Amino acid sequence: MRKAINKLIILCAVSLVFTACDENAIPEITEPVSDTATFVKFFLHAEDAPAVNFYLDDKKVSAIASSSSDEERGNSYGSVFPSNAYALIPSGTFNLYARDLEGNVIATNSVTFDADKHYSAYLGGTAESGYEIFTIVDPLPAPDNVKIYWRFVNTMSNMPFSVDVYAVKAAVPATETTPAEPVKIINLGMDLDYKEAGEYKELEPGRYNFRVFASGTEYEVETSTPYIQNTLTLASKGRVYSTQIRGSYKETPTSKNIDYWRER
Repeated sequence: MRKAINKLIILCAVSLVFTACDENAIPEITEPVSDTATFVKFFLHAEDAPAVNFYLDDKKVSAIASSSSDEERGNSYGSVFPSNAYALIPSGTFNLYARDLEGNVIATNSVTFDADKHYSAYLGGTAESGYEIFTIVDPLPAPDNVKIYWRFVNTMSNMPFSVDVYAVKAAVPATETTPAEPVKIINLGMDLDYKEAGEYKELEPGRYNFRVFASGTEYEVETSTPYIQNTLTLASKGRVYSTQIRGSYKETPTSKNIDYWRER
């Protein structure tokens, strides 16, 4: 009886994903569900792409908040759906489409989503070289209410080099009540190409500079100027995040080419 009820719940949940699309109200779920569903986040990392929505075969599976005019809206560069969780969709093999607001196919790819796993799906590329859809598995660490996990993902198209990535926590001087802390350098991945991700690494709370260097070049992690970087303060325990570089390669990237998102 319980098994039958569980199957009914998942079928209703998946149905809700598809019937709620017109109202931009796709649910965000992260807990294990069943052997018929999976979890996906959708990223728009193509810098010059028009606003799009993602479709699994002919079903819309991404959304943004409704506008007062009720006009259809799409995801623009730098956006992610859902923001801090995953959308629940059926597992299996499908054609995943990115369509603009006129319904034109911007990119498509055949994807296979295994049951009860987590994925990130990206629209990358450029208008000149062509847009593309690709997916990366998110092997989330086991839930832990006192730990923070972080990884790095390279989604910057047309990069002429792979990258080495570090999280650097600066040294902390001693105070009257606390001892000094030395600088800490955590390697988040070496020689990571476009569409590759490093492993999740545990980071303790504090302020970190995330530094990205061209692989194969000579550099000092603490003192050399990285290709791109950003600085964040980590405080909330029990979370899982990814820092990502995105858009298309340029010799001098901007802050719009690097960001981070929470998986859990």
